[in-house]
Amino acid sequence: MIELLTTLQICFIIGVTPSINVVYPKLAAQDSLVHIANVDSNFIFGSVAPPEASLSINGYSVEVKENGAFLAFLPVNRQSRKYILTAELGDEKSTLVLPLASPSPPVRLSRPDVEFPQLIELSGGVARTHPEGAYYIFPLPETRVIADDWRNGYYKLPLTPRRAVWIEGVKYVQEICSAKYLKTPIVWKADVESKGKWVEIRIPLERKPLYRDLVDVDLSKLIIDVFHVISHIDKISYLGNIDPIEEVIWDQPEEEVLRLEVLLDKPCWGYKVDWDNGDFIIKIRKTPDLSKGIKGLNIAIDPGHGGEDFGAIGPTGLSEKAVNLEAAIALANLLNNKGAKVTITRIFDSYVDLYDRIDIAEAAEADILISLHNNALADGVNPDGNFGTSVHYYRPFSRLLAASIQKELVRVLQFPDESIYYNNLALVRPTTMPAILIETAYIIFPEHEARLREDDFAEDEAKAIYQGLCRFVKEYRR
Repeated sequence: MIELLTTLQICFIIGVTPSINVVYPKLAAQDSLVHIANVDSNFIFGSVAPPEASLSINGYSVEVKENGAFLAFLPVNRQSRKYILTAELGDEKSTLVLPLASPSPPVRLSRPDVEFPQLIELSGGVARTHPEGAYYIFPLPETRVIADDWRNGYYKLPLTPRRAVWIEGVKYVQEICSAKYLKTPIVWKADVESKGKWVEIRIPLERKPLYRDLVDVDLSKLIIDVFHVISHIDKISYLGNIDPIEEVIWDQPEEEVLRLEVLLDKPCWGYKVDWDNGDFIIKIRKTPDLSKGIKGLNIAIDPGHGGEDFGAIGPTGLSEKAVNLEAAIALANLLNNKGAKVTITRIFDSYVDLYDRIDIAEAAEADILISLHNNALADGVNPDGNFGTSVHYYRPFSRLLAASIQKELVRVLQFPDESIYYNNLALVRPTTMPAILIETAYIIFPEHEARLREDDFAEDEAKAIYQGLCRFVKEYRR
């Protein structure tokens, strides 16, 4: 009887014309060409229905999974500039052609008609080590600073005679004027005082400076270099209980560079650099009460993407934004039940700006920020590797949190251990609290997408993160 049913099913399927759905690379709206990076080989994934159909792409046979999903890594045909997909089932055949766009030539911008040096005002943003270099400094909005050169859209901002950073003009430069009569501010004093959950260090200055902040590797010291100021600190006042600060030490390591070393008696939990009515402010976060584990902690949960931002999409159409939200709600419910306070950046399928997510967590004075994501690959990366679960951090005081949660995610979910990463991502750059970004799985891999679709997956991920949080609190207290 079973053999008869199988034969009938096969006969029924063979009469069906197979269909092909390509998720990536895909034609964009109002576009007749597919755009990918200028690479020799690339991945292509999607699904075929029914899954019994065979699939070939540009003449290469491609495996189709039981649910119809496929993922292939193939050479890019530079002559035809096409992906030709053919699905066959018995005598029925379907063909889909995706034409590839030619690589775009680099854009060269015209040099601005100004004489350097110039005084420029910034809207905030990020300054790099080089026009194509790494992020290095994050200026406060309305910072005014000297620019002494320009290269392909970036202004050069000297920090010292031997160091400079570069900032993109179109994005971050609001105003340009002469620097002829600019005076260098002088720092005379600093005041240290407890303010609620923070201890503030206030330094009177005439204008917002460029600065670079760095936490020492053992988390016992915060170092702030303030550029283009003259150091002449005669007095530092300490008002009230300033725990966790032990001492504030100033130095002038180079001409017009003020260095402040904030010595701490507990591992740094977080800090914030701010500006208020002519004062440059360094706020040190007081360590929250950890005597009851995570009970009482305010934990911010950020489900990545949302609304028109789908994030990555799996071969059968599962969207990252939906998976992230489901896991976030499961985690919020679990943490609430364990006595934690929860702040969540979105509870619906809605779009929230990247930096608004950080603002929501900081406005709630969250103690920890966890951003939930699922991963994809950049064009040209071969998917045949040890790709799995990873946790990303940026600030040194977030590393223990990243390692603790990574251990539990790998143990519970059983994806490959891709390790933790130091990574310069917006959601892990906040300094006010330990912040991490979780890449649970690679949603573009058919096997990973199938696991993410399972009914109990969100609850399993929530339990792993909760156990990782408990491990982190225990290790921090130790």
